[in-house]
Order: sequence, then C-alpha cells, then structure tokens
Amino acid sequence: MAFVANSLSNLPATSGQLIFVDSGAEHAADGNAGRDPEKPMATIDAAVARCNANSGDIIVVMPGHDEDPTTSITLDVAGVWVYGLGWGASRPTITFGALAATLAMTADNCRVSNLRFDLGTVATTVTAAITMTGDDLIVEDCETVVHATSQFTSLISAGVTTAGSNRSIIRNNKLRSLHTAGATSGLLLTGCDDLVIEGNLISGHFGEHAIDNTTAGTADEILRATISGNFIKNDSTTAGDLAVELDGSATGIFANNMLSGGLATTAANYDIGNLSSLESYIVDDAGVDVHGIALGTAAV
Repeated sequence: MAFVANSLSNLPATSGQLIFVDSGAEHAADGNAGRDPEKPMATIDAAVARCNANSGDIIVVMPGHDEDPTTSITLDVAGVWVYGLGWGASRPTITFGALAATLAMTADNCRVSNLRFDLGTVATTVTAAITMTGDDLIVEDCETVVHATSQFTSLISAGVTTAGSNRSIIRNNKLRSLHTAGATSGLLLTGCDDLVIEGNLISGHFGEHAIDNTTAGTADEILRATISGNFIKNDSTTAGDLAVELDGSATGIFANNMLSGGLATTAANYDIGNLSSLESYIVDDAGVDVHGIALGTAAV
C-alpha cells in the first residue's frame, strides 16, 4: 500500500529505529532493511531480528497487513514495541495457520498494540493468541476475532506453566470467543505478580474461567494485582466454570468490574481469592438478577 509521508508525525517519538512491516506493499520483502515505508519488511518475526535490545525500536505494522505464521512470532529482543496502524478490520491481522503458533512475548519490556488475531482456516483449537513470559510487558488495544467454528484454548496466556510476566499490563483489549463450548480460558494467569488488567472486554464460553488463575498445571497465585474496569462474561452453564476464578492466596484490588456468569446463583460465578472488592457487580445468566448485584451481596 502507498504510505502517506505526513502520517509519520503521528507515530510515537523514539530514539530508536522505526522498522516498517506491510505484507501488501509492492516491494515488501524480509530481505529489506525496513527503514523505508515504501520498501517494508513482509513479516513481524523478521523485523524483530532487525531490532536492538532496549534501544527504543518500534516495528510499525501497516493497515491491511496480514501475516499467516506457520510457527510462532517471537518477541525475543527486549524492549521492542510492535505498533499496529489502522482501525476496525483494517488493523494488522495475525491469521494463524498452525495449531501451535502464537505471538510469544519471551523477552522483557516488550509491547504489542492494535493487532487483530484471527483463526483463519485452522479447523481446531489453537493454543493461545498471545503468550506472555517476559517481565514488564504491555498488551493493549488488541482484538481476537470470533471464528465460526474454531477456538483459541486461551485468548492470552501469561506466565504459562511457571511464574512469569511480572509487572505486566493487559489493557483495553477485546478478547472474545464463541459463546458455545470450545475455549478453556480467556486470560490464563500463572504467577504474574504486580499485574494490571484494566479496561478489557473478555467474553465467550470458557470451559474453565474467563479470568483463570487456578487451571490444573498452573502453580502460582497472582500477588498485588490490580483488576479494574473490565467487562467479563462466561456463558458456560457447567458448574465450576466461572467468570473469575483466582487462587485462594491471590492478593490485590478488584475494582469497578462488571461480571456475567452462566450459573444460576450469583455467588457461584466468581471467586476473587483475597483481592479487595470495590464497586464490582455480578449478574447471572439465569435471569434471576437482571440488574446485577454488588460482589459480596448474599447469594440469590
């Protein structure tokens, strides 16, 4: 696509490199240096290899970019920002073509903004759209596209099977999945101390939980978490499938969240461990509490 030169003024200021990625550009190739928006690189993964650690490098992914990774896109260089341009369906899209593929944030201090994640023609469940194992990460303004039949097992997995992704931020994302059986967790959290989860929509049918800090195989509770301003919905009507299920030793603040669960009593749809609840509300999908009640109100 043609690049409007004056739009450079809208890009974040940085002392590092701007590396452009655009699969739809006439001269796109991973052999390019990527510094010229008219001769961009073709894939995000190749652009990461052009970056220098903790130098302020930004990978600018152009509107309409569509990448179909057969292996994971790995942010393994510290301090890299993958910055998607565009809005709506024109935002850069990762269309997964392999069951084990993910956007893996393995290095510290990385940031991902304004990308869409689609399952494309994958006929079964993909492990996760994003996995976060580095510390001090940010995922913001991203979206998972609801597929007609396929699912991500977890929309975002932070910490994976060992404690990790401390001091990370997950904010302003639209994390949606089918409202029929298929996905396991919306956010799957292991460890992740000092985690901030704010302003997200997390919605679907989750066979475990929409926010999940207790799935078998995970080991560590989240500590000093701030979970605020989220809309969280689990359509599963199976006992034990909650909107929020946190480890009993989890600590922090749970404020101004709106929860919806598929179980018939409000209290059965959430367990926030030892987090302090402030002005959060729960409604069940059985039609009993159509206006919702504050967390901690006697179960009905």
